[in-house]
Amino acid sequence: MNNYENIKLIIDNSLAKIYLDRPEKLNAYTPDMGDEIIDAFRKVNADNAIKVISIFGNGKSFCAGADKEYLIGNKLSKSGLKIGEDEFIKSFVLELSQSTKVLIAGLHGSCVGIGITMVLPFDIRVATINSSISFPFIKLGILPGLASTYYLPLLVGKNKAKEIILTNAKLSATEAKDIGLVNQVVENDLLEDTVSNISSSFDDIKINALIAAKKAFQLNLEENVQNAINNERNLLKHL
Repeated sequence: MNNYENIKLIIDNSLAKIYLDRPEKLNAYTPDMGDEIIDAFRKVNADNAIKVISIFGNGKSFCAGADKEYLIGNKLSKSGLKIGEDEFIKSFVLELSQSTKVLIAGLHGSCVGIGITMVLPFDIRVATINSSISFPFIKLGILPGLASTYYLPLLVGKNKAKEIILTNAKLSATEAKDIGLVNQVVENDLLEDTVSNISSSFDDIKINALIAAKKAFQLNLEENVQNAINNERNLLKHL
């Protein structure tokens, strides 16, 4: 799958950049987009020359959530799947979590629903000042997936995580940084430069050291992530 329709993949030395590329839809997520993200991720994750994998959104926003035509309509993916039946939502977060690459998310504009949960497993999240981060799951009658019930408390604490989900919270970039949801807030025109600068800081570091540093934070990771996936999936069945 080299000719992507919903994303773009650019390799810049040891930095791989995946761009969500449905700007006319504010990069709203579809199962086909998910399949392409997985394909691109696996390609660069297996490349020994790559140290950092980053993800951005083309256009005005990073990702405005799930595409409503798939979420509440009857539209299916090319392989005939409904949203939520696709591999990206069902299980890919475990593979993402186990990556030994440094994962950096560059956020801007609207980051809604899956547009924020997909980057919770990342190592570093950089957001522009104009970012708006929303968790509208409960009011839609669904639950956050992608092991969010493991990763969100890990980042912001259990009490804050419950508040965010139960109140359908909408956060500014500054609010997100204050609670630990994002690592940095930058000017709107400095996002890619900031991610590139972080990436270049690893140029003189041996890849084995980066891998060891990542693994040091992955104790019991597979079990914790899989338990969260299973619990989220079981609860969702009752909704």
